Amino acid sequence: MNTRKILLVTSDKDLSGIVKISALTLTKLNCQVSIEETSDFDEIFKKSNEENLDMIIADADHDSLNIPELIKKIRTGNVPSLKKIMTVYSGEIIRDEYFKAGCDSIMSKDEFKRVVNNILQH
Repeated sequence: MNTRKILLVTSDKDLSGIVKISALTLTKLNCQVSIEETSDFDEIFKKSNEENLDMIIADADHDSLNIPELIKKIRTGNVPSLKKIMTVYSGEIIRDEYFKAGCDSIMSKDEFKRVVNNILQH
């Protein structure tokens, strides 16, 4: 069985908990999902270049990171287009800024919480 590896970039404990619980639930249902979480810019960039990483979920509300800049740096790295990058947010954001940086999809945290199982599986 193949394990999906997902990098979670957030400082939101609730979001982190929901993603980890969903991954655990899916694993119990025989869908292997591995979640790695970090908020260190250099570590995020290093992990984003790992060959077996399937997806990056970035929280636009992160306390100390400029997510569009992070996405730009990832997209100009060694494997710029192979990783799916999703941004989640609460409140208001300028969506074009994230898409121009190279984000594949953007959704509110409320939307994300409703469909997290589906996102982690695909």
